[in-house]
Amino acid sequence: MSTTLRAVQQVQVQSFWNLIQTIDEGVQKELYQLLRQKYTGTNQKVKSESPSFIQMQGILKGEGNEETDRQMLDSYMQEKYGV
Repeated sequence: MSTTLRAVQQVQVQSFWNLIQTIDEGVQKELYQLLRQKYTGTNQKVKSESPSFIQMQGILKGEGNEETDRQMLDSYMQEKYGV
């Protein structure tokens, strides 16, 4: 990715990645499929098998902070659902 993420965006990406790391591998594979469909377009065929999130663990792992992740999740739930 050639663009530089702002600090808030970087924290969101890292928090999302940490959340992905905690979920079931089957869910990770489905999420990866959805992301691949969204960003490769419907007309393009993917030629090689993409690695699972478990295989990618450590490659993209960020410096996550559990408290920051919790705050972001709480903020999202408050904004989205009023919880």
